Amino acid sequence: MAEEQDPVDRVVAQAGKLAGWLARTSWQAASRLPGGEAAQRQFRKAEKAVLDEVRKRLDEEGTFTGNLIEAPPAVVDGHIDPVRTAMAELLRQSTELDREHGRHHLFMAIVRQLVPDEARILAALSDGEVYALVHVAGRSTLGGPQRIVLRNASSVGRAAGVMLPDLVPDYVTRLLGLGVVQTGPEDAGLGTQYDILLTEDRVRAAENEVRTVHKLSPRYVRRTLKLSTLGTQFWDAARPG
Repeated sequence: MAEEQDPVDRVVAQAGKLAGWLARTSWQAASRLPGGEAAQRQFRKAEKAVLDEVRKRLDEEGTFTGNLIEAPPAVVDGHIDPVRTAMAELLRQSTELDREHGRHHLFMAIVRQLVPDEARILAALSDGEVYALVHVAGRSTLGGPQRIVLRNASSVGRAAGVMLPDLVPDYVTRLLGLGVVQTGPEDAGLGTQYDILLTEDRVRAAENEVRTVHKLSPRYVRRTLKLSTLGTQFWDAARPG
């Protein structure tokens, strides 16, 4: 027994066929052909169904924030391409959004990429506090470039009370990628934080890897972590209450 086709897929296929026919004949000429006006109406109906479904799926993926997709669907080889349609909608919105709505879209995109532990880290940084951060590297006793085996271990995880402390370097790396935190030079006033940080399991494991796997001498690159300008703006807009 053949697998039943998804209703949306049927609508997409139908819209694609109609779009291909209308493209070959031209929209104006189609209205003068037998059945042309009915085809146009059917295409508009199918087009709306496709756009509604694309909007729904993109909302589920965190791409849009509830606005209806109004850009015409992109048709490639007789098929509606949801990725091109989504890009067309973003470009359409870029011509209509003011600064405030633009910020809203950006901040919503950031929120949807955070996991709970990362939200706790941002909350811990929100008062302007600076935390210790280290990279674990190795360097040959003969000199040469150093090899970093662990990046962005930070004492902020302990202060934030994250659920998965071993993943703090990964959380910080993701937050750096989002642009909401930034690193700075070593702060001598954070000596105790650095000392405690060097005893954490992930850091000790990286130190062991440097010695046993890479046969190098461990070296710690000391830095600091704080909210970036974007992070401060984001927190001001997103903080609970």
